[in-house]
Amino acid sequence: MLNKDFQIGIVGLGLIGGSIARSLSQQGYEIFADDPDDQALEIAFKDKVINGRLEDIDLEKEIILIFTLPVLSFSKELEKNKEIISRASLVSDCLSVKKDLNETISSKGVDTSNFVLSHPVAGSEKSGFNNSASNLFVNKISVLTKLPETSSKAYEICSEMWEAMGASTIELSLEDHDDFFASTSHLPHLISFCLISAVSKMKSGKANLLSGGGLKDFTRIASSDPKMWEDIFISNKENILDSLNSFKTEIKDLENLIENSDAKKINDYIKKAKIFRDSLI
Repeated sequence: MLNKDFQIGIVGLGLIGGSIARSLSQQGYEIFADDPDDQALEIAFKDKVINGRLEDIDLEKEIILIFTLPVLSFSKELEKNKEIISRASLVSDCLSVKKDLNETISSKGVDTSNFVLSHPVAGSEKSGFNNSASNLFVNKISVLTKLPETSSKAYEICSEMWEAMGASTIELSLEDHDDFFASTSHLPHLISFCLISAVSKMKSGKANLLSGGGLKDFTRIASSDPKMWEDIFISNKENILDSLNSFKTEIKDLENLIENSDAKKINDYIKKAKIFRDSLI
């Protein structure tokens, strides 16, 4: 069980950071946060979700520090919060790309024995503190990634933290994390953005009127935060492009079947896709 004496510091009070704050504050933990949006901080303080700003944290007490912000904003915030990092029992994150994150950490020359990278597989196309929820992580998975110097104590604290919010944890390496999520998360967002862009350019002008449930369901994630996805596409570029090339191959295969009016093979292709989709938890 996560020690109740921990102060929780959160850098970035959006959907994920706000949900962490709501969950742990309800359990009696002291929460301190920093965010460029002063209004989000004011609302969080008024709603008693946070106890103060990050600068108010007591460096003499036990600390967990979590970064929940766009990937390419991490370097600046890492430098800014070096003192808290050096005092923290655990430093973690909720970013979607790990290799670039690790390179940034390494370049700053900080002690990484207290670092455990995290990626909660939870969220929404909606962003911002106003859309955060205390139960966002309940029955979800958080992927944990060790760095070479990560201590067993820091890993234990990180696991306990996510379990306190209702999530289970699994472990992936830096390389496997970025490769896996390029296909299962980053590519679907890319496809969704592209499809919506294509539909928006329909010459008939009837795109909005004739957009059925299928299009809306499939492209829900195209409403996601632009800055966050700009950073993800850049920082995980190689893995995303590899996944995109594989996807192009699949499109070409199905395109050929349609051109040849090969009904049986079209049906088999769709059937295999359906069976695999139905097997997903």
